[in-house]
Amino acid sequence: MPMEEEVLPLLKLGFGVVMTVAFLAVIGLWFIHKKTAFAWITAHLVLFTLSAAGFLSLLAPGRSQDGMASENNSLYIAGYGILWAVSILCLLIGLMVFATDRRRYS
Repeated sequence: MPMEEEVLPLLKLGFGVVMTVAFLAVIGLWFIHKKTAFAWITAHLVLFTLSAAGFLSLLAPGRSQDGMASENNSLYIAGYGILWAVSILCLLIGLMVFATDRRRYS
């Protein structure tokens, strides 16, 4: 996909910074509150980061030079999509665990 040369590195850097901050925040909250739901949220962040990083790698120019590039990219996109779906499932499980927690927050 044609784009300015600086776009992809900046996109990767921005994504990495945001996901690192989110990951550290969730880990910090997990240590403070000791709730198992944070494990599911952490799994979501890790799987989502892997999925998005893989998809972003497909945007790099000159990634594949063989004759089956479009077929290979389609398979990679499908795999990253499945990984993303699993990450959303982890997020939903974590939210359900939070919702069923009987303790009150002050």
